[in-house]
Amino acid sequence: MKSIPRRQFLKVSAAAAGSVIAARSIPRAWAASSATVAITPPLSVFGYSQVQLLDGPFREQFDQNHDLFLHLDEDALLKPFRQRVGMPAPGPDMGGWYDNSTDFTPMENFHGFIPGHSFGQYLSGLARAYAITGSKPTQEKVNRLVRAYGQTVDPDGKFYVDYCLPAYTYDKTSCGLIDAHEFARDPNALDVHWRATQAVMPHLPEKALSRAEQRARPHKDVSFTFDETYTLPENLFLAYQRSGNSRYRDLAIRFIEKEYFDPLSEGRNVLPGEHAYSHVNALSSAMQSYLVLGDEKYLRAASNGFRMVQEQSYATGGWGPDEAFVVPGTGSLDASLGFTHSSFETPCGAYGHFKISRYLLRLTRDSRYGDSMERVLYNTIAGATPILADGTSFYYSDYNNSAKKVHYKDKWPCCSGTFPQLAADYGISSYYKSQDGIYVNLFLPSRVSWSQGGAQCSLTQTTQYPSENTTQLEFKLDRPETFSLYLRIPAWAGAKTRLSVNGRAEVNEITPGKFLALTKTWKDGDRVELELEVPLNLEAVDDQNPNNVALMRGPIALFAVSEIPAHMTRARLLAAKPFSQTSQDWLVQTDGGNLVLRPFTAIMSENYRLYQRVEG
Repeated sequence: MKSIPRRQFLKVSAAAAGSVIAARSIPRAWAASSATVAITPPLSVFGYSQVQLLDGPFREQFDQNHDLFLHLDEDALLKPFRQRVGMPAPGPDMGGWYDNSTDFTPMENFHGFIPGHSFGQYLSGLARAYAITGSKPTQEKVNRLVRAYGQTVDPDGKFYVDYCLPAYTYDKTSCGLIDAHEFARDPNALDVHWRATQAVMPHLPEKALSRAEQRARPHKDVSFTFDETYTLPENLFLAYQRSGNSRYRDLAIRFIEKEYFDPLSEGRNVLPGEHAYSHVNALSSAMQSYLVLGDEKYLRAASNGFRMVQEQSYATGGWGPDEAFVVPGTGSLDASLGFTHSSFETPCGAYGHFKISRYLLRLTRDSRYGDSMERVLYNTIAGATPILADGTSFYYSDYNNSAKKVHYKDKWPCCSGTFPQLAADYGISSYYKSQDGIYVNLFLPSRVSWSQGGAQCSLTQTTQYPSENTTQLEFKLDRPETFSLYLRIPAWAGAKTRLSVNGRAEVNEITPGKFLALTKTWKDGDRVELELEVPLNLEAVDDQNPNNVALMRGPIALFAVSEIPAHMTRARLLAAKPFSQTSQDWLVQTDGGNLVLRPFTAIMSENYRLYQRVEG
């Protein structure tokens, strides 16, 4: 039995349709138009400034990324754009994928693969970091980068002439400019965004093209078949909502890939063979299509697509060996353990996974989407090594039978762009606001502040989870207020899970796999404590290989880091014991001695193995 039903169909229910005006600042030039959306999810995200991560590994990840990108050379960041439009381009080359170089040789040498590709993601990460920290130097850097980038945008789109991935890079730049406006209050960002949109349009096809369609058309080399026009609608719909410019809405509709969403909406799995991260990312475009247009087909496409991804996920929550989806029912996930070390495109995959999970959780209030986030968080991105100052990055999580953590071979790859965005999003993924209260989704050391019924509230979460199985939440209110606190009870939680308020046990029924509602008149100093029973379970790599299993402690996959014994049984794996109270290691007694297992976050340079073959 699997502790989390990640292969089980995740049913979703649509929110009641309605029409709202987007509450965004709109430039005077567009003040005559206003953005309307069809669906308002029952849960909303908090502002970045409302959630603060406290001391812990995730705050450390955020701070490392913020510091790195705050101090990157601005001329280096802008150099590919200036070079490609014929402007003076001072400053050093960034290196790796980022350079404007003639070295790139498809599938051989990736120096200069996508010049300037991740500029918008770095800008987005900085804008979000400013919203979290209020750092004036960060805001000033965002303002300078937006102004300088705007100077490189020409009406003819010179930057995109003979450029292999125009939609890919425009989409990232689009996100950065939208976020610079929304989160860093940049006064020029939306005007620059519209000019950048006009500049790229002559270089885009008439509609979203699948990779197969791109291969079928004339192309200079294989890299020109990698473009991702099918991810464009999400940010185009967001630009529409944040600007009020209906032309963005029209463009978003133009690039909805019906050949992908239509079969998914009907329950037909068209994922096998497709590029994994970009097609998960495209599910967020389906969600924006649903929210703005109100057509439930897109909700079905997003929820069915996400279910299909989970059905071929590793025990870690990661997916996409060699960046591609496998054919279900063929044992391909098990086979991947023997031939690839590129098991999960980690920062990019985790970023896309968190985005679609947030959309679906906000709409359905289904806690299993939070379970899915948790699994990916602790087993993949939490164990990623930091990006180095020269662009050396962590890219793939390796689940090979002989695996090791290594840096990616090229500097400044795509994952260097999503990592700062993802780290900035940990806070807004942890809590959600509803009309009747607050939802606690992730158990991270953090503080969230908001207004509830006129009362000023904050909730501070203190925890060492998941190394410890408890979390404590303490309220601070300027006056008593009645509302609901919803706590995610993971689907894997054991029957001994307990909850107390101000030291007294609660009698509420605790149901794993659902949010538990506590509706009370809360007052200053009230304290809630959740103690989870964390069982050990085994998860098979796929249905065709039930005897190749990973040992799970609640949501945490345990990796073997010592010699694998010739004979292993289920009973012995499930009898694993912690090495000590202070160690993260677990020990399994075998005929040949102890097998040592540890979580991904504790693995450094040692070899490791996720799956163990058991007898019978």
